[in-house]
Amino acid sequence: MSLTPGKENNVNITENLTPVRFLDSPRGKSSVQDSNIATCKDRLDVIISQLKNNYSTWQLAQKRGLAICTSIESIKTCTLESKESTSQFKGNDETLYPRDLKPLLVKLNVIVSIFEDISKSAGEFLRQLKALGKLVGSTDTVFHQSWPLSQYINFLDQLYSSYMQEVKVKQIVARELPHCMNRSNLIRCTSAWEYPQYIDEWTHLMFAFLIEENKGN
Repeated sequence: MSLTPGKENNVNITENLTPVRFLDSPRGKSSVQDSNIATCKDRLDVIISQLKNNYSTWQLAQKRGLAICTSIESIKTCTLESKESTSQFKGNDETLYPRDLKPLLVKLNVIVSIFEDISKSAGEFLRQLKALGKLVGSTDTVFHQSWPLSQYINFLDQLYSSYMQEVKVKQIVARELPHCMNRSNLIRCTSAWEYPQYIDEWTHLMFAFLIEENKGN
């Protein structure tokens, strides 16, 4: 007569099984990655738009600042000519710094503050782009036509450096121009503003490449 397997034998069978570890679903990982890329692309587009707007603002401020510098130069030139042509010149502040000079100095400092704000924004955008690279896991990710994220980072790194260096020049001009006491120094200061050393034609070309890369977005 055959015996029917008891409960104890059934338990022994399960004791010999190897535990199975269930890995995360590849589809789930892909979904998260796609979501991160979409988030990064949206943020990148916002940054690019703001960069272009800021660059346009910089160009307008550059032109406005040059007009102010030219006016300051003209006033100071007249002051210096008066100094040379009259023996009554006392060298006091009222003569060296006419009243119509002060409003122009205030406006020029406002222009410089605009440059400073744009530079700070570029630095913040650079930090954000580097953070986006960590979110998607690689700076080789291409969001639009051909530029990987690393290319945008390089672009902004160069732009930020150029902005910062140009701001220093503008600050020096705004500080020294009203105190120039000869014609040559006046021309030197105004020329330093009129012919930027760092935000120049190369910067303009860089933005042309950026706009081409993101055309239609």
